[in-house]
Amino acid sequence: MEDDKIIEKDLSILAKSSMFVFVAVILSKVFMYLYRIIIARYYGPEVYGLFSLAFVIFSFFMVFASLGLFEGLIRFIPIYREDKNKIKYLIKFSKNILFYSSIFAGGLLFFSSEIISTRIFHDSNLIIYLKFFSFLIPIHIFTNIYFSIIRSHERIKANSFGINILENLFKFLFIILFVCIGIKTATAVSLSYILAISFGLIFAYVYCKFKLSYIFEEIFLSRKDKVSLRNKLISYSWPLILYAIIGALMYYLDTFLIGYFKDAYWVGIYNAAIPIAMLLLLSSEIFMQMFSPMITKEMFSKNLIVVKELSKQVTKWICMINLPITILIFLFPGIFINFLFGQEYLIGSNALRLLTIGQFIFSIAIIPNTLLLSKGKSKIILANLIFIGILNFILNLILIPKYGIAGAAFATSTSLIILSVLVIIENYHFNKIFPFRRKMLVIFLISLIPTSVLYWISKFINVNFILLVVFGILFAIIYFGLIILTKSFDRNDLMILKKIFRK
Repeated sequence: MEDDKIIEKDLSILAKSSMFVFVAVILSKVFMYLYRIIIARYYGPEVYGLFSLAFVIFSFFMVFASLGLFEGLIRFIPIYREDKNKIKYLIKFSKNILFYSSIFAGGLLFFSSEIISTRIFHDSNLIIYLKFFSFLIPIHIFTNIYFSIIRSHERIKANSFGINILENLFKFLFIILFVCIGIKTATAVSLSYILAISFGLIFAYVYCKFKLSYIFEEIFLSRKDKVSLRNKLISYSWPLILYAIIGALMYYLDTFLIGYFKDAYWVGIYNAAIPIAMLLLLSSEIFMQMFSPMITKEMFSKNLIVVKELSKQVTKWICMINLPITILIFLFPGIFINFLFGQEYLIGSNALRLLTIGQFIFSIAIIPNTLLLSKGKSKIILANLIFIGILNFILNLILIPKYGIAGAAFATSTSLIILSVLVIIENYHFNKIFPFRRKMLVIFLISLIPTSVLYWISKFINVNFILLVVFGILFAIIYFGLIILTKSFDRNDLMILKKIFRK
């Protein structure tokens, strides 16, 4: 009974806390997608591809410039919450180090932009984008410093507003402004991004100045304590660079190699498919912001029954939400691409199908991955990432020259599926938790009925976006109706639904 009360309490907190995060993330995605769509439609696949490629290269320089210190601040500021002098010193030390590392990384990108553009990607048009992004590195580094401070003080709403809403809103507004005044050059695309991040920096700095003003005060700390703090911060932070590099490789490797083997046009086509497939991580992102600390707390308290039930419940929710989205994208990829990015990008339909499968499987493996992290199995996760990173690189290397963007999508999806299987097996081995309910199999079988209906109808009707919306509503009615009829909703599902409707 005690465990049941804890589970009900945690699920209630999860539902309640997720509402603000839900709104922030949804608004973030809306503005981010509008921003990408405007670039893709107004400037065309080549410019969109050059922007996407420049962003990938910029991201790698950012990883090295950050030195893992953002994660270090997020870890150590809560630990020293009662000793503000230590927090102030950690922040000052990080700012000093990151100032020089960001200037160095920005300068390196600026002066190597011609070599990267012409010798690696064989496209001189990329140079101007890389030079613009080189100026963004110091701005972005300091934006991340202040948002790390805000997040480490558990100011979740301010952090979500600044990163999720404000920055993406300004990207959208600035690109609209440049389009309206007729600027159709690389300057408009790059400058819109730089200005938006600059506004994010202003917001984060002003928030810290007024709400966390103590971090700007004078520091009173002995030399011995300063040395000790520096050593702890650096020893914790620098290994995280490897995690970040491998994570960036997993996320951007396909785009990078398409740019190397093909050209910016194909990068643009492929990057129309990626954000649509990434919709499947939306539900995970919403739940994970609260689920991760909640699970860590329960794991530390050895409430394993609670951990198991929470894991199964959240995995079930993610699966129920993502399954119909996956089916609709797989059946009608061209309609999604045409509506969002235009007819020029329809050639990426098969790539979108492949990416959607991989992202769906990966979305339901995020919970097992979180459980491994909560158990402290970071070395296992690193080994997984290294193995999958190498596999992904080899597959992309083999498949892109022959099959183009479809080969890249197959390589990425295959890697994600293998990573998901690994994580599920390892989690069961170390935690003895299999975070899937039997009713999830019933839900899978149920989904075949509306899927068959839609597939049969599409054989006789030329489906456009309006019809797809109608089909989507019809699918949802049949899908959730069958879930209710087969009693696939359990007590916890009904409790959460009631709380959401009340909210």
